[in-house]
Amino acid sequence: MKLGVRAWVGLAAAVAAAAAFAQGVFRTLPEDAPRGYLTYIAGNVVKLDDAEKRLAPGAQIRGANNLIVLPAALPRNALVKYQLDGDGLLLRAWILTAAEAAQPDKNAPTKLPWASSPEAGRSIDQLLGNQPENRIGLRPGEQPAAAPAAPAAAQ
Repeated sequence: MKLGVRAWVGLAAAVAAAAAFAQGVFRTLPEDAPRGYLTYIAGNVVKLDDAEKRLAPGAQIRGANNLIVLPAALPRNALVKYQLDGDGLLLRAWILTAAEAAQPDKNAPTKLPWASSPEAGRSIDQLLGNQPENRIGLRPGEQPAAAPAAPAAAQ
C-alpha cells in the first residue's frame, strides 16, 4: 500500500499537533487585563464582578485549555482575565487555570495601610472614647433631659 505525499504531510502534521497538545497549553494573557468573576445570565448578558455587561459582537471566552467556551457553558463565578471594548462591552475573557490564578494580580488595587487597621469602620467618637449624647426621639434643636442623679447608697 502506497501513501501519497499529501498523506505523509497530513500524518506528520497530526503527530506534531498531538505532541504539542500533550505538552500542555501555552497561552499569553495580556498584562494589563484586569481580573474578575464572570457568570452567564441570559442571551448576550453576563455578570462581571457585580455589574451586568453585554458581550461585544465577536466576543471570545477562552477556557483554561484555551478553547472557546460558549457563554451558556460558563462555570458560575469563573475567575477570568478580561478586556472590554471602547463601549464597555466584554470583548475577550480567559478563564484562569489554577497556576494562573495563584500568580499575584498586577492590576489589583493596592491595599491601603489604614484599610485593615483596627480603627477601620469606627466613628471618631468610638476612637476617642467619647460617648455621644443619646438623641433618639428628640426633635432638631431639642436638648436631651439631664440624667437623673444616682441614688445614694444605703449604709
